[in-house]
Amino acid sequence: MPDEKKYFDPTPQPYDRERGNVLGGWLIFVGFANAISIYSNAIAGNFLPVIWGIVGVVCVIGLWRWYKWAYYGLYLGFLFNIMLGLDANSLDNVMYGLIFIGLTYFLINPKKAYLR
Repeated sequence: MPDEKKYFDPTPQPYDRERGNVLGGWLIFVGFANAISIYSNAIAGNFLPVIWGIVGVVCVIGLWRWYKWAYYGLYLGFLFNIMLGLDANSLDNVMYGLIFIGLTYFLINPKKAYLR
């Protein structure tokens, strides 16, 4: 009888979110890269990249906790870095931003159903 209750209950059962080693490593790497960016830009006195770095760290923590707003916020941070690269006429920074966007898409998009 107790097993029937879980099948007829209208509320869905919670499921385990599986992050995976590669996605977890990627989030740790992006968070660490944002922390280094915050430190180096704060020493140089560039406060707009510091603010976006803080947003990036908050988004990485949000993605670690499976929030959908963090997924889109991380993309906005990558686009900001691409715009900084275009402003500085740095093809390397633009390519790094595009690579980061692509890797983030291919690692997180299969797990997008887990985001709340």
